[in-house]
Amino acid sequence: MPAPTRIGAVGYLNPRPLIHGLSEDVAAGRIELTCGSPADLADRLAAGDLDLALRPCIELARIPDLEVIPGLSISCPGPARSVLLVGSKPPEQVRTVALDPESRTSNALVQVLFDTVWNNKPVYITGDRNLEASLEIADATVRIGDKALFEPVPSGLHASHLSGIWAARTGLPIVFAVWAGRPGAVDRDLYRRLHACRRAGNQAIPEIARDYLWKGQARPEISEAYLRENIRYRFGSRELQALNGFLAA
Repeated sequence: MPAPTRIGAVGYLNPRPLIHGLSEDVAAGRIELTCGSPADLADRLAAGDLDLALRPCIELARIPDLEVIPGLSISCPGPARSVLLVGSKPPEQVRTVALDPESRTSNALVQVLFDTVWNNKPVYITGDRNLEASLEIADATVRIGDKALFEPVPSGLHASHLSGIWAARTGLPIVFAVWAGRPGAVDRDLYRRLHACRRAGNQAIPEIARDYLWKGQARPEISEAYLRENIRYRFGSRELQALNGFLAA
């Protein structure tokens, strides 16, 4: 039996419609699926520990010979609700920004927005997954993923939806991640399987939202609204234009 294809997916809610249909392949030993943060997946793919991963878009140039799977991505046409800048001051007054240690693309996005929208050049430092800890060392912090989606922003803090600001500025979505792998890792069968997973995942959003747990608790109303209204999984001409514009910014 051939060795399983080693696939890495972001361990948040938003990629679940892309991987929901892979359970049979995992059970049959055709796929070895692991989850991690965007930063973790980028490092593991670069190290050769994965054959294919949902790679942060800002990292595409880091391994130039990677093959991107056409037609699939994690993107957002407006406010993502899970990609925030949270701070004690408005962005125009911020002097220090703590970057999310789990992020790559969103950390780059916030720097683009400070340069092009807020006309501000703060100092960037590495933050903490804990909001209070990050705000003890910086005026504002990037906050991504489930912790941003499910944990309310405390009263009195400013919250900026980074992808919404990007969309308002450019008229384009933001592409957070694409399937990318080493040359030859994806054959025609796996290509078709990944696209079939996307279609099946879109149909299964109510089930995914109902079953997904954050800190042991299901929040199906938040989860389903987020997957239906905020996240997109196709990669077409507008997403390509948006990705090229972002990488060039």
